[in-house]
Amino acid sequence: MIQVVAFFQPGWADWEAGTVLAMLREHLGAAVRIATPDGGPQTSIGGVRAAADAAFSEITPDAADVFLAIGSDAWPSFHDEAFFALLRAALDRGALVGAICAATVAAARAGLFENRAHTSNGRGWLLGHAPGYAGADGYVETPRAVIDRRLVSAPGTAPGTFSSLILQALAPDHVETIREHDAVMAREWAPT
Repeated sequence: MIQVVAFFQPGWADWEAGTVLAMLREHLGAAVRIATPDGGPQTSIGGVRAAADAAFSEITPDAADVFLAIGSDAWPSFHDEAFFALLRAALDRGALVGAICAATVAAARAGLFENRAHTSNGRGWLLGHAPGYAGADGYVETPRAVIDRRLVSAPGTAPGTFSSLILQALAPDHVETIREHDAVMAREWAPT
């Protein structure tokens, strides 16, 4: 069974977590654990209160196959070297790591973007929150998620492609499921 840890900060973004976690559980039967900075419940931007299974500090690099940092306005002021080391170690051991929206600031501060294509809420925005981060020359200006060697990054406006790339990386044989997911997401913006 695929093990997933999702990192929720205060004010986590409902729409960024909802699609990817639902896809992982529904289509891959993944087990999902929620980690928060202190191990206590956190409330989303939309007012959804999520119980935590662990504190950030209790998660080890071998605790999951997938580590997802979900966006929140709390990430830009978050500085935790132990957490950054956890992300580096998880990626180094071959886990899939995803960061969306403001959580890309943590990925940048952790050095995950060095020598990797990546994206965020805008190049200037990311540099403003993580000045001089390693790998800034690999920034891709795109409205979609980007994957490079087991690291998925996305702007907050791209939960659909974020979910799709996570699913493709974990289960490339689920082509039809991925195609259906992408079609459903695209249908919302199709001309009427």
